[in-house]
Amino acid sequence: MKTIKSRLSTFSKAIFIITLFAFSSISCSDDSDDELNEITNNDDMDMKGDDQSSPDFSLTALDGTTYTLKSFENKVLVMFFLGNSCPACKVAAPKIQSDIANKYASNADVAVIGLDQWNGTKASMEGFKNTTGVTYPLLLNAASVAKDYETTYDRLVVLGKDGKVVFKGSQGASKDIGAALSAIDSNL
Repeated sequence: MKTIKSRLSTFSKAIFIITLFAFSSISCSDDSDDELNEITNNDDMDMKGDDQSSPDFSLTALDGTTYTLKSFENKVLVMFFLGNSCPACKVAAPKIQSDIANKYASNADVAVIGLDQWNGTKASMEGFKNTTGVTYPLLLNAASVAKDYETTYDRLVVLGKDGKVVFKGSQGASKDIGAALSAIDSNL
């Protein structure tokens, strides 16, 4: 009888661990089917009007600087929407740094920002920055901005110099870097 109880206990623990792993994988997946991802390409975008005007925002970065959409006037703006503890975002962030931010570092017409749409604490974003090594500004409390741009975490959005959306990623940011680079180059 004791052997049966021991086996059942081990089996229950295994089921619990498998279930926990499954839920954690789903909660921060590269290919989430979140309802915010229904709009995935430029033909479908209709944010705040038919002209694809970009919603304004005012957010504070880790260093205390306040950024608005106007801060990036006449620049191509790459926005990386992230979750401060999302594993996929922590993988994508250094790639965005090396493949986009570093590539255009000497080009005053391009800016890159990270926006924490999970509304984490300043400490959680400092941890994200330390873990990923990114140097582009990380903006806090961006959940409402993600909603306005009809996107979700681990996504890239590129605005042209005219402030209009020219690219909105439909998959994990790491997978959309090539398409984002094309959008940047065609809008310089």
